[in-house]
Amino acid sequence: MQSPNLSRNSTVNLISPIHLQATAEDTATVTGYVVYVDNVNVFRNFSPSVDAWIMLPPGSHTLYVKAWDAHTNLATPTYNINVVGFAPPNPPVHSHRFLNIDNGAWTVDNNPGVGGQCNHGSTAPFPSQRDPNTNNLPAFDGNGQHFVLTSGCTYDDSLFYRKYNSDPTRLASHTNFLWDFWFYIPTSTSNSTIQALEHDLFQAVPLSDGVHEFMFGSQCNYKTNQWQIWLPQGGGLTWVNAGVSPCMSSTGTWHHATYFLQRVTPNGYQEVPKVFGPATDRNTGLRYGTLTIDGHTTYLGAVAWSTIPRPAWGTVLGVQHQLDSSANGVIIEEYTDGESLIAW
Repeated sequence: MQSPNLSRNSTVNLISPIHLQATAEDTATVTGYVVYVDNVNVFRNFSPSVDAWIMLPPGSHTLYVKAWDAHTNLATPTYNINVVGFAPPNPPVHSHRFLNIDNGAWTVDNNPGVGGQCNHGSTAPFPSQRDPNTNNLPAFDGNGQHFVLTSGCTYDDSLFYRKYNSDPTRLASHTNFLWDFWFYIPTSTSNSTIQALEHDLFQAVPLSDGVHEFMFGSQCNYKTNQWQIWLPQGGGLTWVNAGVSPCMSSTGTWHHATYFLQRVTPNGYQEVPKVFGPATDRNTGLRYGTLTIDGHTTYLGAVAWSTIPRPAWGTVLGVQHQLDSSANGVIIEEYTDGESLIAW
């Protein structure tokens, strides 16, 4: 075990997600590893070493790692650990960094399928000398997005998205996602006119039974002041309170959001095959890991299933923001800056 540094004689306090690294030596070829927490599988791979991000809830746990060869297996001692807090992970050097999200080909989606009673979104120029002063932004590069909803009905919704579909083989192998951005609601927008501010990450991957769409949906419901995520309930997927309240953002100031999300198997653990492909990728569920707002990180931990089929979709990865109104004839604005997506 190279990471974390554990003790056989005492309980070690850790921050989740835990970056776990381990190797084994054998006269036969090492074929893979399984990581167990509380005697339950939380990670599996088919590689000569382990390099995993293990998302655990708070409290005391036991942990051990088992290495396999073609004939048998051998486990480490069982360690006692205690999860005392949460923080976004530091991505590995081999991760895929998506650049220039602040500018470029953002799409405004005003189709009825977005939701709401009508859809009247648009983008506006980003530079401003007033509210906010875009000469003094978190990213300091002068690039960003300015989303506008001019409501034509009480519940007016509009979606703004950016997606990537180049290098599909590499995109399909990503199962860990670190999404980071700053957002700003100007003082000219009244919180009483907002139904919800939505932020989502999506991935579509071809698997053995067709293309799966993974929608990591999240929103601040301004009417209930509850942060919600897109989870199973009543046989379908719907908005479920995440236990984060209040969530309403103050206007006239920049707020910093960071998400850590994972694609996992239906049982909630992550499996990394020797080679990713439709026949070997079993990560058909999604796990909400952590949400960090203005430096405060909250454990989410919930697991949902993907949505299929999407036969017209190819491999794609993207992010989106949505503005939902609660009043007719109002203008809701949101600025985003310093937006980045790192996947591995």
